[in-house]
Amino acid sequence: MKQVLGLADFGFIEHGFCDADESRCMQDVVLMNQVHSADVSVIDKKPEFALEVDALITQTPCLKLTVKTADCAPILIVDVQTKTVAAIHAGWKGALQGIIETTVLKMMMLGGHPDYMVVGIGPHIQKHSFEADEAMRSLFPVTEHHFFTKKDNGRFEFDFHAYIVHRLKRAGITHIDSVLIDTFTDNDYNSYRRDPKNPDRQYSYIQIK
Repeated sequence: MKQVLGLADFGFIEHGFCDADESRCMQDVVLMNQVHSADVSVIDKKPEFALEVDALITQTPCLKLTVKTADCAPILIVDVQTKTVAAIHAGWKGALQGIIETTVLKMMMLGGHPDYMVVGIGPHIQKHSFEADEAMRSLFPVTEHHFFTKKDNGRFEFDFHAYIVHRLKRAGITHIDSVLIDTFTDNDYNSYRRDPKNPDRQYSYIQIK
């Protein structure tokens, strides 16, 4: 299981980015019905059913907020001042719609501030594996087209990691650490682009002790 030093420094939380095998052993998780949206829920107990959102926030101990991914980016956030944690499922669609900024805003509504927020980004598809077409690029504002690099075949490489970091910084967060594993090329991880028929996902979690 991978961790980032930025989050491991805080003794009041636990976190981890599991590979495919480790994810099969995860228990007592609080999952979402992820729909590539910008919808966020604040919870104080485990929901009876998985909420149709792409981010969860809590200040309640022992709730293992868990993200399922297979190329998308799992983003874990802790506000060290208010002891608030969040788990975000960030596909490119959700990131474009503002899932990161919406999560940060809701954490601020609970008394947090980006100056006290620390982020860990887990394994996700990296630039050289993320091929995009003009139809996708056209959905982004021109000011963000520099995240796309044109290839010889006329398509583009999308620097998804740089884009996620850009959106986090735009939300005011500067304490960012990443696990730069390419889920597409590393067979220890599930990848939708590599194997779209595989329904398995890897889990990433954060919880207050």
